[in-house]
Amino acid sequence: MRDGFTIVELLVSMGVFVVLLGIVVNIFISSLRSQQAMVGLMATNDNASLTLEQMTRELRTGTKFFIPTGSTSPLPCDSAFIPPAVPYFGNTLAFCNANNKNVIYRLNTVPGATFQTIERRADPNPFTPITGANVRVTNLRFELVHFGLSGIWPPRITITLEVGSTHPRLQGVSTKIQTTVSARNI
Repeated sequence: MRDGFTIVELLVSMGVFVVLLGIVVNIFISSLRSQQAMVGLMATNDNASLTLEQMTRELRTGTKFFIPTGSTSPLPCDSAFIPPAVPYFGNTLAFCNANNKNVIYRLNTVPGATFQTIERRADPNPFTPITGANVRVTNLRFELVHFGLSGIWPPRITITLEVGSTHPRLQGVSTKIQTTVSARNI
């Protein structure tokens, strides 16, 4: 008898090795895809947080807040402008910023778009998106609370934002973020 392995033993051991290698490679590829999806979700959340931070920074020093009801709504920086009493919530917010410019934040609802973005316009510039291309905005809501018409208390604006990633593996995943801002009387 000779020492060594038969051809059948070599084929069986190679088959077991290939099966185990396939399982390990599949787990590794699945882990890489999950890691890429999580990086995409973190980038989406970071972008949404930066967008909220940009809006709240400008809202703190703004005045004459209102929710426009149509494209013919008055502009808040006009000297004779008085904010209407209603509505108190919507997906568009207009106000006069610290530089005395009319500013509008809105949810971009262009028909046929694959995803929505948050846009900002400061007169005389056109609307520009302030959320990244990797962010899919599904909901934007501004809730405006005026504490009486006397002007003693500043208005309070609550921003509710629901975002998801444009990454194909994260289509059903969304994050809801809410913050409340009080305008400063300076």
